[in-house]
Amino acid sequence: MGLLDKILGRGGAADDTPGPFDCERVKAAIGPLATALGALADAMDTDGAPMSNPGWSGRVRDLRNASGQLRMLASRPSFEREDLFDVFVGVRPLYRGTPPASYAHLSSLNDDVAAAIDAVQAASR
Repeated sequence: MGLLDKILGRGGAADDTPGPFDCERVKAAIGPLATALGALADAMDTDGAPMSNPGWSGRVRDLRNASGQLRMLASRPSFEREDLFDVFVGVRPLYRGTPPASYAHLSSLNDDVAAAIDAVQAASR
């Protein structure tokens, strides 16, 4: 079962079926994720960063946009699982697993993002 299927509650075993959507529980998990995404983007956008590389600058922009969209979603009085899906589909860490040598200095921030993504996934079930 994929990430999107888990968030939307499609398919899978009976124990993977999400329960009722608790907006407040998800909001509590969104804050740390938005903060972690912003911190990673800030660390990637330093004087020595390869911002002239379109891929790098695009990734920084994606992280900042995802952080802002999550903050906007969390500021709403209420939202549904589908609203979370619309924003969450674009949220991803810089990498998974062992960091490439050029990203080693971002390792702890990336780990924070990955853990926060997992927390939002868990809260949305």
